Amino acid sequence: MRRRQPSPKRFFPKAIQREFNILQLIHSNGQISRIDLARNTGSSLASLTTIAHRLMQKGFVTEAGRGSTSVGRKPVLLRIRDDLAYFVGVDLGTYFLRVVITDMNGDVVYKMQTETGLSQGRERVLKKTFRAIQEAMENSGTLRRSIKGIGIGHSAVVDTEHGIVLSVPRPGQLLEWKNVPLRDLVAKEFGIPCTLQDSVKAVATAEKHFGLGKDCNDFIYIDAGMGFGAGIFIDGKLYRGPGGGAGEFGHLTVDDRGPLCCCGNHGCLEAVASCAAIIQASREAIQKGVNSKIRELAGGELDRISIESISQAALANDSLAYRVLQDAVSQIAIALADVVNLLNPHTVIFGGALFRSAPQLLLEPLKRLIKQRAIEKSANEVEFKVSILGSEAGALGAARLISEEVLAKLYADKG
Repeated sequence: MRRRQPSPKRFFPKAIQREFNILQLIHSNGQISRIDLARNTGSSLASLTTIAHRLMQKGFVTEAGRGSTSVGRKPVLLRIRDDLAYFVGVDLGTYFLRVVITDMNGDVVYKMQTETGLSQGRERVLKKTFRAIQEAMENSGTLRRSIKGIGIGHSAVVDTEHGIVLSVPRPGQLLEWKNVPLRDLVAKEFGIPCTLQDSVKAVATAEKHFGLGKDCNDFIYIDAGMGFGAGIFIDGKLYRGPGGGAGEFGHLTVDDRGPLCCCGNHGCLEAVASCAAIIQASREAIQKGVNSKIRELAGGELDRISIESISQAALANDSLAYRVLQDAVSQIAIALADVVNLLNPHTVIFGGALFRSAPQLLLEPLKRLIKQRAIEKSANEVEFKVSILGSEAGALGAARLISEEVLAKLYADKG
C-alpha cells in the first residue's frame, strides 16, 4: 500500500528549507508583502528580498500590485503564480457530487454539480465520480498537463494517511464503502497525485483560506446537516489527531438515555439534533395529529418534509417547527459549551443545511445558551458566525489540500 508522501522538511536539504518555508507562507496568505514576511518570520527585510527574488526567478512567485498602509509607500505584494498548477477538487457528498477546477491560489475556473446517487451502489458512484472529473478536466479550458492533482472530500469516515474510506455510516452503505482505497483508485485512474479527506475538514480548510477563518488562527468549523462534523484549526493549522479522526462533534453524548446512534452509542448529538433527527421528530408529531404548516409546505406528503420546509414554517410562526428547531439548538448548546470550555476557540463558524436554512432562528438562542452553560471567560471571548461560502466549499477545500502537497513536489523538482 502506498504511503503518504513525506513532509517537505524531511526531503529538503536544510540550506533551502528556509526558502521553501517562505514559499509556503506566501501560499498560505494568498498574497503578502516582504515587510509582513519579515515581521512574521523574524528575518531581515534584505534576506526576504533576496529569497523573493530567487522564487520569482524560479517561476514560483510574482508581484501582485500594492497593499495598503497608513503611512509611506504602499508595499508590493507577493503571490504564487496562478498558473503554476491547476487542481481538481471533489466533494463526494451524501446527496450531491460537486467538482471544481481551481488555479494555484484557489480561484475557481470551472465547477459542476450532480446527484451522487449513493443508493445506486459504490461501483456506480465511483464511475459517476470518475466521469465527472474527466468532464471537468475537458470542459474547464485548462490544459490537461497543467492539472497536477486531485483532492477529494468524502462524507464518510476516512483514514487520511492511507487514503481509505473506512465506512459511510448511512443505511445500506456500511458494507458498500468498507475499506475502499479511494485515493489510490483515483490516482491510478488519472495518473496524478490524489489526497483524501473527510468533507467537513475540507470545508474547514476552505473557511481558513477563503472564508470567515482567513484572519483567525484558532477556530472551529461545525457542519450541521444530516449529521454533524467539525474541523478544528489550532495556531493556524488543521488539527487531525494521530489517526486523522479529530472533529467527531456529532458523537458527543448529550443524553445517555437518548436514541441509538449509527455509531452504536445512545444519545449522540447527531441522533437528537441533526437535520435527520429534526425531520423525523416533525414527522412523528404530525403523524400523532399535531397541526402544522410543515405538512402543507411538503404538499401533504410526509416523506417530502425537509429542513428547509421546517425552517420556512418556523419563520411563519408555526409552533411545531419552532419547537423542534429550538430543541435541536438546546442539544447543540450542551455539546458546544463543553467544546468552548475545553478549547477556548476565538471563533466558531457554522455551516451545513441546518444553519443555512434559518440562521436568524438559531444563532441568537445558541449564543444565549452558551453564556448560560460555558465558563464565563470562554463564553464571552468566543464569536459565533455562519459561513458565507457557497455549496462548492468542500470541493474548494479539497483542491486546496492537494495544492499544498503538490507545491512541495514542484519545489523539489525545480528548487
